This record gives sequence, C-alpha cells and structure tokens, in this order.
Amino acid sequence: MEKNKVKKEKSQFKSLFDLLSSNPTEEDCVKYFEEIRWKKGKPTSPFDPTSKVYRLGDGKYKCKNTNRRFTVITKSIFSSTKLPLRK
Repeated sequence: MEKNKVKKEKSQFKSLFDLLSSNPTEEDCVKYFEEIRWKKGKPTSPFDPTSKVYRLGDGKYKCKNTNRRFTVITKSIFSSTKLPLRK
C-alpha cells in the first residue's frame, strides 16, 4: 500500500469538514475520485470502455482505440469546471 494512499469508505465522512480534511491537496482529491470512479483500481476510457488505457502522467490517460486523452473528471459532472476539485 502506498504511503499516502488511505482507503476511504463512504460512511467514514460525517461532515464536509471531514471530507476536506482527509483530502488536503488537489492530488489527494484526484486519487480519491479515481478510487470512486474506477472501483477496480484500473482506469477505464470514457470514450471506449473496452480499450487499453495508457498512463501519461500528471493524472492524464490515453485511450488506445480512440487515441483521445482524458482525466478522471472527463465526462463527469466536474468536466466543464475550471475550479480545483477541493473547491
């Protein structure tokens, strides 16, 4: 298990303050959202779920079949925002 990786259960957070305290950086928020969105721990392309996915770095991924790049927030309710996930 990674040093900073902490398994967070849905029922663990009793308040918004608890959630924000457990994810103090943007990187922590992205990791938490990845755990929620990709339950098996393996990124899945939002463009072609059967495609192989390559990790590019800085939280970016590439879909082999469509050759499109994406992040964990692509095609989610957060996809059009410019705000950081912590906000």
